[in-house]
Amino acid sequence: MIVAAGKLGMEIVKKLKFGKSYIGKKSAQGVTALGNKGHKKSAKFMASVMHKGNKGINYGASMAKKYPKSASALGGAAAWDMMSDDS
Repeated sequence: MIVAAGKLGMEIVKKLKFGKSYIGKKSAQGVTALGNKGHKKSAKFMASVMHKGNKGINYGASMAKKYPKSASALGGAAAWDMMSDDS
């Protein structure tokens, strides 16, 4: 059971990598579009949010690789919390 949970955590990390690159490409296109329309401050803000978000995702991915069982447990707890009906 615990080995399967670690494998699940690693699969999530792998999926995040490809989703992150897609989101990064589309966000960069959004920044370019904002800049071309003359919204310089909005484009600068969006670029900084993208950068900080990317750093956060990389940190989360590295921690999930370092501690796959803990990452899987946190993911399971979050899923359980979202699916529970006691709210």
